[in-house]
Amino acid sequence: MKNLLLIAQREYLTRVTKRSFIIATLLVPLGFVALMAVQFIVMAYSSNSLRVAVVNQDTKLFAEQALSDDGELFFVKSNLPLDTLRNRYQELGFDGILFIPPINMDNPNGFKYISDKVLGMGARTYIQHELEDEVKRLRLQTMGINSQELNQRINQLSLNIVEEDLNGKNTQGTALATGVGMGMGFLMYMVIFIYGAMVMRGVMEEKTNRIVEVMLSAVRPFDLMVGKIWGIGLVGLTQFMIWLVFLFIINLTLGTLLGVAMPSSGMDTQLNSAQTAQAMALVEEVKNGIDRLPLGLLVFGFAFYFVLGYTFYAALFAGLASAINDDSDAQSLTFPISVPIILAIFILSAVAENPNSGLAFWSSMIPFFAPIIMPFRIAFGVPAWELALSMCLMLLGTWAAIWLAAKIYRTAILLYGKKITFKEIAKWAVKG
Repeated sequence: MKNLLLIAQREYLTRVTKRSFIIATLLVPLGFVALMAVQFIVMAYSSNSLRVAVVNQDTKLFAEQALSDDGELFFVKSNLPLDTLRNRYQELGFDGILFIPPINMDNPNGFKYISDKVLGMGARTYIQHELEDEVKRLRLQTMGINSQELNQRINQLSLNIVEEDLNGKNTQGTALATGVGMGMGFLMYMVIFIYGAMVMRGVMEEKTNRIVEVMLSAVRPFDLMVGKIWGIGLVGLTQFMIWLVFLFIINLTLGTLLGVAMPSSGMDTQLNSAQTAQAMALVEEVKNGIDRLPLGLLVFGFAFYFVLGYTFYAALFAGLASAINDDSDAQSLTFPISVPIILAIFILSAVAENPNSGLAFWSSMIPFFAPIIMPFRIAFGVPAWELALSMCLMLLGTWAAIWLAAKIYRTAILLYGKKITFKEIAKWAVKG
């Protein structure tokens, strides 16, 4: 045990003091900030107001200005002939011309947008919706129906389904639980792939550089393999903790900046009572959803499957990596381990649609999929016996993965100059 801890310590200190680790750890939060900044700049500079001249030939139906501006798209009614406007619209300060022909209510077509510049998708969709809404209003008007009263009655209609369990306890919060569960599943997927691959590269480097021969003269192969897994796992945990601190600081800073900027923009005064009530209702719904989440169990379950899921896959990566003598063999030998991880993400998408299906149950019991699927199910609430069974199977699966990987590692780590096949690996796993 002492040798194992010393190897883990060496692996941890060697990696966290590397310049590459420091740079990568800093670049992720800085990249996050840069991404938000770029998105803000793109949104700020991509917005371009358009002035559209409206030539309306249907004086009976479109007698009044029926198209409303949206802050970036402005409609201006023009009395100039279409041919004249074609030649002078830029001179008059317009970006394009919207031509409205005489309308046949049974087949309302013939609308044209005329410009030397292509109309953006957002602007095109907005103009199309505005025209469709006006035609719908006119159709209702010809039928003797007041469109404003109809819209008011439709908007007043609001239905809500309250979910309860058999004891009458509210169980709503599906959207929030789905978001939390999917977030934990994808985070687990990233951890397994990134740090499992790091374990694989570490084993390959030590074997290629012949460092492993010196180390095995002092420690057992099992201690060397498990120590490497634990050391790299602690490196990943340290990196995640630093990222969380950075993200907390970024979030706090942005919140403070936005809090200062909001009053000066006058946005609070522009919100009407209906918008305020809607925003408050949304905040209250999110708060109630968080209160209904089993937060304590979520944290415990995520930590459990985080540790065991990483250890399970890292052991398999380490075992197969010990059989690699050339970089060209890495992809073919580690492909079987990558398939279950990718498959788990596809299963997660299906489980999100039906968290109580048979697929959800069985995939959360199989150690290959449980680290990604079970944390998702915990967010929705899972029976205690299913969680206990899954954890027991995960413990057994992790122990079996370490035992199996150690048998392969012990034999393969000192083999050089020979292309190793899966048949030979299976033989080592069975006979040891």
